[in-house]
Amino acid sequence: MEALDKPTAKAEAEAWEAGLRSEWASQLSMGNTSRVKLRQVYEDGRQAALGGQYDVHSDDADPMEQGIEFEIDKLAEQDRSDSLSDAGEARLAALQDALQEHRGHTPVRRAELEQSFSEAAAEYLDLWATQRGLKESNTRQQKEATFRLFGGFFKDKPLRDVKRADAAAFMDILRRLDPKWSRSPKTKDMTWQEILQLHGKSEKGLSASTLNRHATTLQELWKWGEARERCEGRNPFAGLRERMKQGKNQFGYLPWEPDELRLLFNPPPKREDVKEVMVVALYTGMRLNEIASLRLGNIRRSEGVAFIDVEDAKTPAGNRQVPIHPAIAWLGELQGAPEDRIWPEFNPEGPGKKPGADAGKEFSRFKLAKGFSDRRKVFHSFRKNVTQIMERKGVPENEWAQVLGHERGLTYGRYSPHGIALSKKAELIGLIEYPDIELPTRAGTAT
Repeated sequence: MEALDKPTAKAEAEAWEAGLRSEWASQLSMGNTSRVKLRQVYEDGRQAALGGQYDVHSDDADPMEQGIEFEIDKLAEQDRSDSLSDAGEARLAALQDALQEHRGHTPVRRAELEQSFSEAAAEYLDLWATQRGLKESNTRQQKEATFRLFGGFFKDKPLRDVKRADAAAFMDILRRLDPKWSRSPKTKDMTWQEILQLHGKSEKGLSASTLNRHATTLQELWKWGEARERCEGRNPFAGLRERMKQGKNQFGYLPWEPDELRLLFNPPPKREDVKEVMVVALYTGMRLNEIASLRLGNIRRSEGVAFIDVEDAKTPAGNRQVPIHPAIAWLGELQGAPEDRIWPEFNPEGPGKKPGADAGKEFSRFKLAKGFSDRRKVFHSFRKNVTQIMERKGVPENEWAQVLGHERGLTYGRYSPHGIALSKKAELIGLIEYPDIELPTRAGTAT
């Protein structure tokens, strides 16, 4: 303000305040104002005060200090006659902190105006989603579930308030949480207490790998917040991962034994598409979704070799050329448009709209009906069969890795960046055989 006397200054201040109230009345609801809006009120008020917007030039007093004190007095008068709104409280805090800063002091922390845990998590996720090359998956939904659970447990206080005891207590609760707690869509609308009441007393609890995923997600959020001064100190979520032990809480997939393969295919699945993707997996080592997603345009020929062009795989190494084994030569004889899916009956499901999820459900139903309940024996086990064959045939790992879509060794990748020739890959695929096991083909005849 440029007024030279206090009465004029007061009149100008009251007029400015009336305008401010009108502006915020159009933006804020009459109920509880969100933290986001309150922080905006606070920051705008603090910046305005420190920018000299309330300065009063009279006598020999400090213009900024006098102006800020005058604004605080007006709010105090308003509070005596009519309690301040949430926005008014935020503006008062802004003026008080601006005055402290102007006097060279560090303002006290305003916990009530800080980002809540859920707000910090939402901002983190929005930035996380901007990563280049991020493929459609359920990873975001998994992170959101972690943040929703912890936010409910922590009562959505600011991230910086999380203590190690809070993190440990949360992980202890998860150890009793029913592994199937999230399968019902209703849980998305449940409060933390409702989830605990219905699903919090399981004897088994979440698996070690799931516990580790929750701990890692929260640990990453803290690192992100620390870099942005939303929190500081030792990461409370560090060191809470479960130690995985092979055979105890970590089970690797196993290849199917010959007698198990005989049982799987005698009789084979009634659904032709389920049967065919099983056979293709046994002769290629491809992943389920890679097979279920195949289109006719992925079947190609080069250098006299028919091959499957695997695109959009999980990793760069997964994008590869897989020669077609003679036992599934019918793949190279299919007719149709390039965009036609080979197995269109598998419904695209999940965040990435992948047909592999539907195919996986069908295979799981089939194998359970056959009596296979071991979680180490799954569709991925067909891939293990191919790996086992390559190992027993003495094929160098860096060579068959290029067929299966594994990462090659660092030295090999550096000195042989282009990999082995397509003809060599065809030789490796030709090594795949299943003696004494009758496997069906598309036409229904034995191989």
